[in-house]
Amino acid sequence: MKIDISNALTIILGLIAVIGAIYRLAQVEANIIARIASTDKKIDIHLTEYSSKKELIEYRLHGHDELIDHKFNRCWNEIKDIQNYLAKDGFIPRSK
Repeated sequence: MKIDISNALTIILGLIAVIGAIYRLAQVEANIIARIASTDKKIDIHLTEYSSKKELIEYRLHGHDELIDHKFNRCWNEIKDIQNYLAKDGFIPRSK
């Protein structure tokens, strides 16, 4: 069986092209994986920052709620004291 040099060269060049394409595909895949890893690190940093900001906001909102409750209770107690004082003189406050 006689092998033609032209056919052998075509097969060898085809194999080299396929190997080159596989190698280039592996490089692209490695690049994509590296970018995904760096993006994951950035996301972790932002999630940590978000959780700390969220905790601070919840702390401040809880502080405002406590302040509002305190002021309301003081005002409500003062209203009750005034109603009791007026009730001694015969004034009947509304029940609303």
